[in-house]
Amino acid sequence: MDTIRTSYQQMCRAMPGGWATMAASLGMTLDALENRVYERRGQEITVHQARQMQANSGTTLFAEAIAADAGGVFVPIPTGQDQGVEEIMAVYMQLVDEVGRLSREWTESTADGVLDGREIARLEQLRLNICSQVTRMLQLSLQVFTTQQEPKP
Repeated sequence: MDTIRTSYQQMCRAMPGGWATMAASLGMTLDALENRVYERRGQEITVHQARQMQANSGTTLFAEAIAADAGGVFVPIPTGQDQGVEEIMAVYMQLVDEVGRLSREWTESTADGVLDGREIARLEQLRLNICSQVTRMLQLSLQVFTTQQEPKP
């Protein structure tokens, strides 16, 4: 749940004008927004409000937090037909780089025979990045290499 609250805070900071502007965009006072974000006196952000905060801030932070809370990873699906083989190769190279980083990080983190919380968090973040890159590469490949007649999954 802390991940979700953190996403609310980050969306407020990402909003041009910060917390006050976010509150105004939701039709509430700054105090009312803070009470909901920090769940004071039983108040909370509704899913509708969280999605509106995400749209207003121009981020995917709420979706990422929900996915992480469920043990998954949010992967935005690329849109548009201007993607090509060059984009797929760029994503592939990012993927190779992330796998290399994971290998180095794992080797360093396990050298002492113990994984601490900080090391686990770094390894987990690398895992999420790798999952995201693999999914993005597949989606781009489907966009580029499937014909209009073929159904896409």
